[in-house]
Amino acid sequence: MKILSKKYWRMHRSRCFTFSAVFLICLLPNLWVGCAKLQVPTRSPHIGESGPLGECADFFASLDKQITEANVIDPGVFRVKNYPYLRVDRFLASFSQEVDDKDAFATWIDRMQTLDQDARKYEIANLPSSAAAELDSADDKASLYDKVVTCGDILKTSDFQHANHQAGVRKNAVAPDEYITLRRVLGIYPLTSMFIYRGVSIWHREARSRYSPEPPVNWQSIRYGPDGQMDFSLIRQTVEPTKRDALGIPVYSARARQALFRMYAPVWEVQFTVEDDRIGAPFWTADGELDVDTDQPLIYTLLSFTRFGKKILTQLNYIIWFPARPKDGSLDIYGGFLDGVNYRVTLDIDYEPLLYETVHNCGCYYKAYPAKRLQVRSKIDYAEPPLILKAPDVDPSKDFMTVSMESRTHYVQHLYPSSRKLLAGATNYSLIDYGQLRSLAFSTDDHKSMFGQNSITPGSERSERYILWLTGVLSPGAMRQWGRHAVAFIGRRHFDDPFYMDSIFLETVY
Repeated sequence: MKILSKKYWRMHRSRCFTFSAVFLICLLPNLWVGCAKLQVPTRSPHIGESGPLGECADFFASLDKQITEANVIDPGVFRVKNYPYLRVDRFLASFSQEVDDKDAFATWIDRMQTLDQDARKYEIANLPSSAAAELDSADDKASLYDKVVTCGDILKTSDFQHANHQAGVRKNAVAPDEYITLRRVLGIYPLTSMFIYRGVSIWHREARSRYSPEPPVNWQSIRYGPDGQMDFSLIRQTVEPTKRDALGIPVYSARARQALFRMYAPVWEVQFTVEDDRIGAPFWTADGELDVDTDQPLIYTLLSFTRFGKKILTQLNYIIWFPARPKDGSLDIYGGFLDGVNYRVTLDIDYEPLLYETVHNCGCYYKAYPAKRLQVRSKIDYAEPPLILKAPDVDPSKDFMTVSMESRTHYVQHLYPSSRKLLAGATNYSLIDYGQLRSLAFSTDDHKSMFGQNSITPGSERSERYILWLTGVLSPGAMRQWGRHAVAFIGRRHFDDPFYMDSIFLETVY
């Protein structure tokens, strides 16, 4: 065999290197703008059949075609293959192998159908009128939604009339994670994750040193408090009769849900140095740009559930928005348009707070503040352990929990109680359903979600995505829709993981 010369190897090594460099340059932009886990509509096996089953299957297929072409798919929950009238989130997916009982299975299906109906409510609202007219000659979006309900019931009755039809939905009711494996492979994740872990550890140390469960000292701040008075005992009387369904999930009336959110609504305190430190309401401008109205401080509420041992616990999410996280210079990779924080209260079955949490609406800067009844496990089985800080003692009947954030970065630096009697000077805020953000007024006749098809809010992307793409997270630092938050760069962890409390805490019995 002829031995190739060193000159030959140098020449071809150079060509190989050039080709590889060009390949990566072409590929990397696709890594941070593409590879998103986009929602893909599914079709019923009854497509093409005669009678009501075929008509309803065709209706869902036609509706999804219009929704897809109009780019109005709601990305917060996930489609269930072969069942276009069902959607699933991580919490409901956790029951897939546990619903052996007839009533439990029926309840599980009904809840997934409710998730689909909820998402379709916003998708239909965001459809252009011309697209809606093609689906219904009455040109009435309300009739479209009615048909979603009716046809969903018809298909559901047929699909699950026999117990042996359950295996397919159990298999397909899956909520995919928020990590893109290809990015981690190309980013040499086993090596680069060590450097990322070091950066996370440094941030944990800094956050610990700055946090205290006491009021800030010498801060010029804005305070936002809930409007109106509250009779705490009357609210408890409204909530406590709440029953649970066959899965053990509380079934709150609209009045009880409202009462719960008022019971634990916090005071927000923001160190004020720039206008971007004001809380506001996102809206679409006449020019089709997203903005935040700081003259209208709204707190967006979202009810969720989690699992802890054998218990199903209620979670109250309070979500705020700022116009921006202003940059500290041209090299600031974390600043940009839009910022926000989610403050979550997890309640025990007696409606007492068990865990407080804060996370930015990008999924960044997650912090947990357990109440005394929770004990942190000696070993936490996460590649990137969460930041756990001390929670103050708060008597909800007498005190608000105050969530105190520093200027510009909006990092939560203090969590402390403040008397319900002493809210003088605070700006009143109103509580509003988070779903409003999924269909905001866009023009005279149209509506549009503030979240894109990939769950990201357009324009909120951060420069850090060019560095942290190799973690597998889509557009790190960008604001995204609830239900799509990865909260760790190392390993895999989600804000709505139904088993995360069991992985981190033990309950202390007094």
